[in-house]
Amino acid sequence: MSVLVVDNLSPYTRDILLCLNKLKVNYTYKKFYEEIDHEISTYERVILSGRRKPSRHINIANINLILECNLLGTPMLGICYGAEIMALALGGTIRRMITPVREMTNILLSESPEANIIFQKNRSLCVYESHAYCIARMPDDFVSIATSKYCQKEIIVNPKKKMLGVQFHPEKSKTDGLVLFSSFFTNVRT
Repeated sequence: MSVLVVDNLSPYTRDILLCLNKLKVNYTYKKFYEEIDHEISTYERVILSGRRKPSRHINIANINLILECNLLGTPMLGICYGAEIMALALGGTIRRMITPVREMTNILLSESPEANIIFQKNRSLCVYESHAYCIARMPDDFVSIATSKYCQKEIIVNPKKKMLGVQFHPEKSKTDGLVLFSSFFTNVRT
């Protein structure tokens, strides 16, 4: 399997790479500003990292990448900002949270068929949250499969387009984070 990891200058990108190494996943690492568009069709999966601070350039690069993956049907995992920009690029909205979150928290998975495809056994996950925005309205054809006390849309998924967005940081979420990465690689079919 070949995976493209797009670094949006997140302080946690190194942790994403460590998780992929633990799972023995073959990946290519690129910063958001490196040339990617003409190569997308060569990857079986794409992961968008979070980001450190707002940037118009990061937004433009990610929107173009999301639209290309959407068109090609390339499975994508958006982490934190990656999920938020995925929602925005495909017609959803985000909102600023009253209080930013930076802590471990429990999220509850729904009993939906979409949740069962991705998480076949787990009904709750303990994850690391670090964000000031959350998804307010999902794009068409997306469903929310997990909630927490902070966000009603902790995990959004479009099963047809094989797109998955998570508001939290699986790369900082220990065992439950590895469960999410593993599920993305094994249960989201190309």
